[in-house]
Amino acid sequence: MTGTGSALALFGGTFDPVHTAHLRGARTVADVLGCPVHLLPNAVPPHRPQPLASGAQRLAMLERACEGEPGLVPDDWELRQRGPSWSLNTLRHFRATLGPHRPLVLVIGADSFASLHQWHRWQDYPALCHLAVLPRPGASEANLDVRAAFVPGKASDLQRAPAGRRLMLDAPWLDFSATGIRAALARDGHSDALPPAVESYIHEQGLYNVPDRSH
Repeated sequence: MTGTGSALALFGGTFDPVHTAHLRGARTVADVLGCPVHLLPNAVPPHRPQPLASGAQRLAMLERACEGEPGLVPDDWELRQRGPSWSLNTLRHFRATLGPHRPLVLVIGADSFASLHQWHRWQDYPALCHLAVLPRPGASEANLDVRAAFVPGKASDLQRAPAGRRLMLDAPWLDFSATGIRAALARDGHSDALPPAVESYIHEQGLYNVPDRSH
């Protein structure tokens, strides 16, 4: 089956807060595939601690971060759903919306790719989407079954088929973690890993125990 229409990429995460590494990864996907990248904050992450900022606050930070970035699109679909934010449900929704022929790409890190065989019904993914895999230093090799299920390809291969390929991206790695960023904010009220508009919003909202700038 060949792909029809331009690709759409999905980049999910807690984005608590969104930071420069997220944005660089999303830009890389947008540039390499020539397609929009929808950034979807999780409502209820199923396998990690719950976010400190509310869904509305995390979406607002994404909106500020994506201003002036025409290829990056904040998307609240997962925030509007009830229950855990399973990637499978998100993929099914977007596949139904796009139809059977348009390329759909799930953006994940190499660490997530290495553990994909442990995800809920991962065997359904190759029929729903491609994978665009961002590098992560020290990530393990992916499971053999996962590598067999997603055929390696180039960007043009992902654009010509609706699903079932994987693209290993070569993107500069920024060693930022949300935990470290939140600690820096609580300690110093600042992090070099944040876009200025996002850091300003964090201070406006008093998120992550930032020091009060009014004193």
